[in-house]
Amino acid sequence: MPITENVANLKRFVSLLVRSRVRNSADWRRWRQKEENEKRMEELFGYTRLEEMPSITNLVKPFFHPELPLIGLNYTQVAHNVLHQYPSGWTGPLRLCRGIIFSRRGKLVALPFPKFFNDGEMEETRNLPDEPFVATEKHDGHLGIIFEFQGKIVATTRGSFESKSAILANGMLETIGSGWETSFPRNTTVLVEVIHPDTEVIVDYHGEEAFILIGAFNRVTLEDYAEPALKKLAKRLAIPRAETWEGNSIEELRALVAETNYKNKEGFVVRFASGFRVKLKHAGYVSKMIAGKLTPLYVMQRLMTDTFEDRFADLDAEIQIQADRIKEKVMAVSAVPGDKKAKWKYLYELFDEEERTAYRKKICRDFYNWLTEQGEGEVAA
Repeated sequence: MPITENVANLKRFVSLLVRSRVRNSADWRRWRQKEENEKRMEELFGYTRLEEMPSITNLVKPFFHPELPLIGLNYTQVAHNVLHQYPSGWTGPLRLCRGIIFSRRGKLVALPFPKFFNDGEMEETRNLPDEPFVATEKHDGHLGIIFEFQGKIVATTRGSFESKSAILANGMLETIGSGWETSFPRNTTVLVEVIHPDTEVIVDYHGEEAFILIGAFNRVTLEDYAEPALKKLAKRLAIPRAETWEGNSIEELRALVAETNYKNKEGFVVRFASGFRVKLKHAGYVSKMIAGKLTPLYVMQRLMTDTFEDRFADLDAEIQIQADRIKEKVMAVSAVPGDKKAKWKYLYELFDEEERTAYRKKICRDFYNWLTEQGEGEVAA
């Protein structure tokens, strides 16, 4: 479905929320519980719910500006965690729900990047286009979505107008964006990496505070700005453009990021001439990232999606050992005596007590069901 149709369907969704007087998160929670609203969402999002797939109402979350008549749309953590098993669930409209903003009158106000994936992560990124491309450094801060509304320059993150990072970015606008009311390009969504000590994830920027331009879209024409236009925009706004890699091929770039020594860098974003994007992350960065979230949940998800070996094969030996130990523990469920409930309980108790949520309980059940389908678990009589 073309982006114009995807945007139009999201506009219809927002109009539906407005007509239903959904003004805040509490209103949304009540609205989404009605079956007829779920069916209408499925139509607008082009979502076909197969067995075991989550409801579309669990994949999207609107967020609301506390003062301005603005509604943003963001995909949820459930979408991020579950849809790798069901790639068809990543419909065109859902991919656009990465901080897209509409006015309550249905006007598109800000258009950020659609959802895109890591190299080799999904079927679409396993055979990359044979096209010219530009690779730019992927910085390790938080995405800032900056736009003009009613004569005011506003910043948000992809999930909240009031998040810590959104408040921080709006504060930085007073210094970095001083004077943008006159220089900010009309109808443009400016996408930046917000670099600040409070937005650091793994890369250490040594106290730097900056907006780094990573992309831009025209909210009227829906144009995705390419490199020459981005360089002009960076100069106009007096902020740096993400650094461009000077290599020659995807194979060369893959070899570069495969090096396991950590270099205090995250990786690259590749934009092909057609506009298709893919992320490539340094193996050293991924090692540090995974070490921080190496949990039974992560391992079970990787096993179910058949990506466990690929994810850990090229990482530090210490990380591989940790991952294998957790794998042994989750696979040991096959030898646990008792019925399915006893086996689910075993998996569930691998989590720390404070992490035992309904979502993790579901993953434990999904994992055991998956395991029995592989012939490695014991189906209770």
